[in-house]
Amino acid sequence: MSRRRIPCFDEPPTLSRRDFLQGSGALLGSCLLAPAGMAWAASPILALDFRGSIPSGVSYRRTSPASLADGAQLRTLPPNTPRFPLRQGKPLGLLIEGAASNLIANAARPDRPGWSAGGGVIVAAGTDLAPDGSSGAYRIVRPEPKSGSQCEVTVSNAPSGDFAAASVWLRSTAGSGKWRLRLLDFTTYNNVSAVVEVGPEWRRYSLALNLQARDIGAKRFAVLWNEPIAAATAAPPIYALKPATPYLSWRTPLTLGSVLMWGAQYEVGNEASSFIATTGSAGQRTADEVTIPAAPLNTSAGRLTIVLPNGGRRGGVILDAHGDGGGLRLAYSNSGWIVAQVGRVVLAGFGDVTADPVIRLEWSAAGVQLFTGATPESLTLQAAVKTNPLPLACGPLAHLGMLADGQRPLGRVLAQLTLSGEVATVAQAVRPNFTPAPYRLVFGDDFDDPDLTRINENATGGRPGAPAWRSRYRHERRTAINQEKQIYMDPQFAGTARQPLRVQPFAIRDGILQIRAERADPVAVSPFVWNRAYTSGCITSELTHWQTYGYFEMRARLPRGKGFWPAFWLLPKRATWPPEVDVFEASGTRPYAIKHGVIEKPRSATTPGGMWIEQIIDISDGFHIYGMEWSRDNIVYFIDGKKSFEYGPHGIHEDMYLLANLALGSHDPNWIPDPDPTTPFPGMYEIDYIRAYQRGAS
Repeated sequence: MSRRRIPCFDEPPTLSRRDFLQGSGALLGSCLLAPAGMAWAASPILALDFRGSIPSGVSYRRTSPASLADGAQLRTLPPNTPRFPLRQGKPLGLLIEGAASNLIANAARPDRPGWSAGGGVIVAAGTDLAPDGSSGAYRIVRPEPKSGSQCEVTVSNAPSGDFAAASVWLRSTAGSGKWRLRLLDFTTYNNVSAVVEVGPEWRRYSLALNLQARDIGAKRFAVLWNEPIAAATAAPPIYALKPATPYLSWRTPLTLGSVLMWGAQYEVGNEASSFIATTGSAGQRTADEVTIPAAPLNTSAGRLTIVLPNGGRRGGVILDAHGDGGGLRLAYSNSGWIVAQVGRVVLAGFGDVTADPVIRLEWSAAGVQLFTGATPESLTLQAAVKTNPLPLACGPLAHLGMLADGQRPLGRVLAQLTLSGEVATVAQAVRPNFTPAPYRLVFGDDFDDPDLTRINENATGGRPGAPAWRSRYRHERRTAINQEKQIYMDPQFAGTARQPLRVQPFAIRDGILQIRAERADPVAVSPFVWNRAYTSGCITSELTHWQTYGYFEMRARLPRGKGFWPAFWLLPKRATWPPEVDVFEASGTRPYAIKHGVIEKPRSATTPGGMWIEQIIDISDGFHIYGMEWSRDNIVYFIDGKKSFEYGPHGIHEDMYLLANLALGSHDPNWIPDPDPTTPFPGMYEIDYIRAYQRGAS
């Protein structure tokens, strides 16, 4: 899923005149304060401009030096000195970053310990200027035509975290051409690579590796990687989803014979932060700590507008004022959705809006709403909740760019912040519809009917719009496939007992079906279900609905944790296997990945049979929409309306039914590991709806 292009402009978008200093109020430096209960027609309660200086009334602190890149130039600023990035010579705003460590001990010296060269690569000190103005750039020369040439650094004390990022500065000595970067865990070989276009000016390149629990080995960052194999056929457009790992990347011809290299960095996080210099040991940068008085945020009606010229970042916090305790928080989810907490009301947008430079949050007794866009005059409603969030309890200080404990930093440039008492009528946020136009709904469940008795052994009961579901696969419940560790239950299942065990793995609350995985009671349940350690749930339309071809969609939030294996898939109506079509499979240990796939024999497609789509969403941070279109020729997959994978041509042309289940463990710990004491039970697979469509008029 590609992220939207950041709008191009010379300066940050300017807030409209009514948002700036007009009318009456108490002025504290450049921070205008107004009584919380006063209605404001034009004057702001707060108006802060961070373009080139720290506004009066704002506190700034950073206890270590930190770097600032302005184009190809790099400067180091002393402690407690704010950083104001430039665009075309004009300051954009204040850069706010969290604490970070560069674990490459000799970041600018590939001739020192930690670095190695192979395949005939020559590493030589030169007199060319590095980005920081020093004469410390190194020339990396690869041999011709030998493959497997590399210059790499090893980091043994790899940190924990969901992601690791590696970065390096490169420039060519003449012309432009391709080089390769690669970051891998040397124990598990989990890796990411990229072919980068290196030009005659210094540029920083980076990779992000989605770490798994098993990735505890040394990390190797191959700064240059050469495998001069003939060019491959152009990749299908869908593989642009993973720009850091081009399709068949190892077959991309590399064209430059040498480059200049400087300033390598390895750190925790989903993207590279500003460069941290090291000489002989790891280096650290402390957090930028920025706070403002939070009292003005306690207003009973507020419009908070924030301008981020370069957009935001996934997992970044823009503002936090006692957000967990009834105050206010504005942030991005790991999927890039804008999220707000106002009082006790939480709301989230839909889709990655991190490229939008303007964010607006409005609240009053009528509700809360969120907007984003390219300018303050052209905003799109992202989410709205018509619930009274008051009263607010924002505490004494609001932290800009991060939480009070320094986690989840914004890592972006803040240009302007205004707060006024003007609010618009709370609108109705419409969820996007991704159903292809030629399709009509033929089967579905929105789970608005709370009747759970329609989920049972024989799929009895139900009604149109709230159908019956079978609570097991076609084989007996005791049959374990893929060495899974759960048994699928419903309240009437007795196992070997004389009466039903009354284990209910399903619940319907507020229109959401919950499939819950639990540890089996070791006395009352496990002995009667063939000593299975876990119970869970499965629903299938085997006895109620099947079709050939169509569009299938689910909106769901998936569980995070070791051992969880949720899936949404199709099986043939006739009692055979394969074929199988997996709309998605997910792993609780890989929350930033989703797998699509098809199994058929004989295999007829010329495309891969399956793929993990990585670093597009966080399966657990909200409800995502998973879609699949099955036509006569191809099977196409979608995540939140964006095409994510395609399989075809295929040979599956028969009636198939739907399944949704939450398994635990498997035959392969590298695929789905078994649960252990760290697994956060109950595991919760939450489904908002399941729908099946066919082509044709309604």
